[in-house]
This record gives sequence, C-alpha cells and structure tokens, in this order.
Amino acid sequence: MTQVQASKPERPRPRDPRAEQEPQPSGVVPWEQGRLFAQLLDSDGEGAGYGTSATAAGVAGDSLMIEAMTAQLAPRIHGSAQWPLQAVLYLPRLGRISASVRREQGLWNIELAAEQELAARWLGGVRERCEERLADALGAPVALHLVHVGAA
Repeated sequence: MTQVQASKPERPRPRDPRAEQEPQPSGVVPWEQGRLFAQLLDSDGEGAGYGTSATAAGVAGDSLMIEAMTAQLAPRIHGSAQWPLQAVLYLPRLGRISASVRREQGLWNIELAAEQELAARWLGGVRERCEERLADALGAPVALHLVHVGAA
C-alpha cells in the first residue's frame, strides 16, 4: 500500500516580471549635461597632455564651467513666471552659487553669491565672459553682479 500525503505539494510561484528588472533612476540628466559634467570631472581629459599649457587648460576649464552655469540658469529664467527668480546653481569643484535674477528695462540683472571663497574668486575672474555667454543664451544684455558671502 502506498501512502499519500495529507497536504498538497507546493508549486513554485510564477515569477513577477517586474522583479527581474533593475531599478531605474528617477532623475534623468540630459545627455549633453551629463557629458559636460563628465568632462569637468575628468582630470585625464583631451588636451591635457603634451603641448598644452596650464593657461590653455584653465581657459578650457573655465569655458566648460561657464557653459555648465549657463545650462543651469538659462532654462530656469526662460521658464519662470515669478520674479525675482531665486535659484541655486551647483558647479563641480566650486560648490553652490545662489542667483537672484530680475528683468529691468530690457536688461537682465543677475546677482551671484558664491558659498565658497574659491568660487567667488573664480566668478570675479570670469565675470565678463559669463555676462557674454548669458546674454547670448537669453537674447538680451546681462548685468552680472557678484556678492561676497563670508564664511559662517
């Protein structure tokens, strides 16, 4: 005589197809900005080898940082409905920069306040280039004002 178990045999549960997928990041960075930040953080970037000077590398780095700042600020200005616009920008190696933007008689007044001394010095050195790049992106003249923020 063969014995039969009183309980039912367990069957494997069907797999949930969602459980096999890897979690997707919720915040998506546009490809161009991701590439720009990768270039900023890459210390072995193109042009860093033979035949380049520290000044040329610095100018290229400054241009990338100015472009990164413009890429963060210009879309916020174009999309804002409330004035003055208050925004916080982040630049790799320089930290956060607070921006206050007002539109006055066909001119954009932009006030920048860096949290770190290094960023404040950098902004002082590239102020005119920042004004030009922002004016190109916004399609109107820009007056850029730098505010010194002391360490707390």
